[in-house]
Order: sequence, then C-alpha cells, then structure tokens
Amino acid sequence: MDMITDNQTNTVYFSDLLPKKCPILNTHITEALTKYGIPYDYLSKTEDIWCRDFMPIQIEKERFVFYKYTPNYLKDTYGQSVQTNPDDVFQSEANHLQQLLPKSIRINLVLDGGNVVKCGDTVVMTEKVFEENQDKSRAEVEKMLRDAFQCDILFLPREKCDRYGHSDGIVHYVGDGKILLTNYDDFSTKFYNLFYEILEKRFEIIPLKFNVEKHDKYSWCYINFLQVGNLILVPQLGIEEDEQALKQIKNTCPECEVVGIPSLEAVKRGGALNCISWNIKV
Repeated sequence: MDMITDNQTNTVYFSDLLPKKCPILNTHITEALTKYGIPYDYLSKTEDIWCRDFMPIQIEKERFVFYKYTPNYLKDTYGQSVQTNPDDVFQSEANHLQQLLPKSIRINLVLDGGNVVKCGDTVVMTEKVFEENQDKSRAEVEKMLRDAFQCDILFLPREKCDRYGHSDGIVHYVGDGKILLTNYDDFSTKFYNLFYEILEKRFEIIPLKFNVEKHDKYSWCYINFLQVGNLILVPQLGIEEDEQALKQIKNTCPECEVVGIPSLEAVKRGGALNCISWNIKV
C-alpha cells in the first residue's frame, strides 16, 4: 500500500514549547509557512519540541498508527522529565485532533516517529526497533510493523555511537521511487556503503555531497528537512554547506519551493526541521 508521504501533506503542527526553546527558528519557519499558505498550529501538553518522535504516524487520510513512546534514550531522570504522553496531547486537543483519528490503531511496540520514514510502499527504519523490543523475536516485530503500516519494511543498521537510531537523519523520500541519502560518507564510509547497498535494491539514491575543505559536524542536518506539499524548508547553519544543500535539494525537487530556515537552535539540541514538526494530510 502506498502511504501518505510528505508531498501529500497540507498541515503542520509544532510543540507549543518551540517559540520559547527556539525563538529564531520559530519565527522564520512560521513566516515561511504563512507566506506559502500552509496552515500550522501548536500542540499543548508536550514536554519537549520533538513532535516527530511522539506523535502518531499517518498512513492514510483517516488512519494513524500509535505506538509506545518509551525509547531507551529517555530512561534516565532527565529523559523521563521531557517524555511526552501522546494521549495527553490528544485529550488536550479533543475538538481539534480527535476528529482526525476515527480509524487509528495501536501497536504494542516501543517506537519513535523519527525512526519511520515513509517511502511510498515502503517504510525505512533502523534496526534500533529490535533493540527496543527485546521481549519479542525479530520475526514478531517485523510482522507487527508490516501489519500496522500495511507495507514492506526496510531495515538499516545502526552505529552504536548513534544514540537515537533515527532513520530521518539518514534518508528522506522525495517521490517517484527516489530517496535522498545524507552525507554519511563524510563520517563513516563503512556505514554509508551498508546503507547504499540496502537502499539501492529498492530506490534510486541521490546522495548529498558537500565540496568543503572541512566538513562541519552538523552537516548531517540537511537531510532532516521539512516538506509540506510542494514547500521544502531546509535547515541552515550559517556555514559553507548551506547553499550547496539548498541547490542539491532544489535540483532533486525542481517542482518545489525550497527555502532555507536558520535552524542552529534545534540542531544543537540534536534534531532539525523534520524532528520538530508533525505534518499530516487533513
């Protein structure tokens, strides 16, 4: 089944903490959305800004997948203090969101939305999902995911040093069987080659590459752009790679408006524009 992908979405939500935590980013991103006529709103009862991780995953217009948002990186005292309960969010937005969920389902799996990249008839995830659900066999986890998303699942390996294990920091689907691959080769050629070998069996791969003397440690963030319909908002850091990223993404998606958004406030916290947003089709 082909799922709703970013280019089909038309509305975006953010945590109501975003204006306080990332005021510059919030101003620029909401100005861009307003300019291009994209409706947006803020979610209350959130404990951090990473909406992508805890909000349900839309696969059809009226079908969302809920999951257990208890990832292991939130097990310490601080993590528990910033752990959002999605049910609290929906109860606080009863007249606003619950009407979108008549056919929603819940799966008894620990998962986070940052590790789910919808790519037409395939979902790309990292194998961290198996680490989070060791009470079940790999075969059980795979079946539960296929049944929930009603599609094939493609699993990528996870580096041990990658604390979050999110696939939205590795790939971004751009439609027509094409997938953008982050500049992982600048940090780990071994894993870049592993990703490429797995993904090329299913997709046409377009790797992001940056012609700079020294690669910035935050240059991974460009893959974590936000697309709502034909509008693509790309993180900008005030570095040499910014313009190269904009150009490459525009060349890949010539039918889209591609706009840069100053995003260092979020990137320093460990995420970027896809991480802070929840875009859906309503």
